[in-house]
Amino acid sequence: MKRVRVGDVVNLERRMVEIDPFEAYSLIGVYSFGKGIFHRDPQLGSELGDYRFFAIEPGDLVLSNIQAWEGAIAYATERDRGCIGTHRFLTYVPADAGVDMEYLHYYFLSESGHALIQQAAPGSVTRNRTLAIDRFENLEIPLPDFAEQRRIVGRLGAVLTEVRSGRQMLDHSDRLSSALPVAAAHRQDISVSDRRARGWDLVALRNLMRLDLDEVVVDPATLYPNVGILSFGRGLFEKEPIDGAVTSAKKLFRIRANQFIYSRLFAFEGAYAVVDERYDGYYVSNEFPSFAVDLARVDPAFLGAYFRSPTVWRDLAGSSKGLGVRRQRVQPEAILDYDVWLPTLDEQRRVARTVQLVSASDAARSRVKTRLDALGAAALNQTFATLS
Repeated sequence: MKRVRVGDVVNLERRMVEIDPFEAYSLIGVYSFGKGIFHRDPQLGSELGDYRFFAIEPGDLVLSNIQAWEGAIAYATERDRGCIGTHRFLTYVPADAGVDMEYLHYYFLSESGHALIQQAAPGSVTRNRTLAIDRFENLEIPLPDFAEQRRIVGRLGAVLTEVRSGRQMLDHSDRLSSALPVAAAHRQDISVSDRRARGWDLVALRNLMRLDLDEVVVDPATLYPNVGILSFGRGLFEKEPIDGAVTSAKKLFRIRANQFIYSRLFAFEGAYAVVDERYDGYYVSNEFPSFAVDLARVDPAFLGAYFRSPTVWRDLAGSSKGLGVRRQRVQPEAILDYDVWLPTLDEQRRVARTVQLVSASDAARSRVKTRLDALGAAALNQTFATLS
């Protein structure tokens, strides 16, 4: 087993592209954590801005010089032919026939290779962790003979292909699963007359809930458990506690289980949720209005499912005022004025049970994804641990 300097076995290949303003180009990006190359939507050359662009070819080892430290390293395939990247993407080709670029790709995604990339991209914050060409090319790596490289690529390729296939199926299931609560709550397959015949009412939310703000004056000696709201209707998540001695906020708001809550700033992308028991008694800023729900008429889980619909987000974002979508704040009055189709409480509870089953299924898929990721990482690490 020999050790070689990276710059002795690969060459940086820069294929400058003269941009035609009237031609469409597909730019690449590289996902972090070894998840490969992705393609951006095609753009006319006139829309690309004043950057230098370089062609990507199948067989290139592609590294993002600003994100390589967290695994933004990929191997270009035939599907990437004809794409371009900015100067931020370093493309390497073999210096001779003795190195396999897929082998290098897998090596740099393993723990052993990643540790070297970390050394070549030093720094304590993201903006300082640039992978310099000279530092990368001066790395020393283990390089078996070419036949052994190909055997390693074959074995790892088989395992990682199965891992990717499994994740793709799970991701597809995620997309179907996320659509189910919306479909169950909105029932677009039922006509207005049929809805009314089944006891549904078109009701303004102000008749079903009220603004419910439990204001608390900040005590410098207290830590306040804090939550945020995930976009796209994905619920609440725990954040670092708010330190009363550090925060500039003079007051916070305590939230309670079964309240409806949203982010005024990120309502346009679905930051709506219902507070579950886990977050009862947590705190938020005034950017997160909360509402008490009339439990005699509304099942909170139904309301949460109803607000997972992008149509609802667009309707409410259109009712707000601001300078551009991302600066628009949806105000509580707009929420209260919004009309929803409200089924009977029994039907709402059936929707709530559907949401519960979907959540359990989502959690199970998440556990399987974690195991698949661990399997892929173990295959990489075990293979290269014996070579380093």
